[in-house]
Amino acid sequence: MASNMEVLVFFLLTLLILFLNSSTSYAQDPNFLYQVCSKSSFTSNSTYQTNLKTLLSSLSSTATNQNTLFFNNTIAGKNNSETVYGLFMCRGDIPSNLCASCVGNATQRLSTNKECSVSVTAVMWYDECMVRYSNNSFFSTVAEGPGYVLASPTNMTNQESFNRLLYDTLNKTADEAAANSLKKFATREGKISIFQNLYCLAQCTPDIDERECRSCLYSLINSDLPRCCAGTQGGRVLYPNCVIRFEIYPFYRSLTAPTPAPAGLVPSPNSA
Repeated sequence: MASNMEVLVFFLLTLLILFLNSSTSYAQDPNFLYQVCSKSSFTSNSTYQTNLKTLLSSLSSTATNQNTLFFNNTIAGKNNSETVYGLFMCRGDIPSNLCASCVGNATQRLSTNKECSVSVTAVMWYDECMVRYSNNSFFSTVAEGPGYVLASPTNMTNQESFNRLLYDTLNKTADEAAANSLKKFATREGKISIFQNLYCLAQCTPDIDERECRSCLYSLINSDLPRCCAGTQGGRVLYPNCVIRFEIYPFYRSLTAPTPAPAGLVPSPNSA
């Protein structure tokens, strides 16, 4: 009997290991979100196209060969119309191999999909990274657009108290991200109830300063988010220089000890 039990335990453990390995492999696949490509286009086989291919290749190779989550580059032409500027930014909590996979996927997609392959400017967002290029220099400059919002279709039951917690936690996350001189990235948790937490993320491109980062994030939180996502179980707002996201489940990797969740902002289910 004991022998049969040992065989059963071994079988169940094997299934668990296979499941975890499968889940880990799946999690490493970049998740495409959205793209914005200009209607203005370049001529096929032009110098601009050649320089763009060189730029996208440099972004992909840098993400693969260097342990960095942010990089910008310029491929100069003989004149301004032939010069291409580009960058990538990976989410601040992901490992370098996932960053490389995401940037490689994005640069390949920008080169081949029919919507963007001849566009003079484009920005592409994934869950794990963003890639952007243009014929005009945009480094260290905050762009007011284009943007993209994505909201959960499910609303919270206690929206008023949830929104108070949401804005408080997101604004604190934005402050932490802006003050992070290296990554311009932060995560933070808030306590919805004794059974459930709120998870928030904020990030800016590291080429803008603390004031610009904070202003960019505040605009997303206080202007864009109320129109799309307030009161829902999750949402994100994506712009070229800053992004925010919140969910009621963990979606980011833990880098340090979690920030203590503020208590009392949302009553527990058993509260009067």
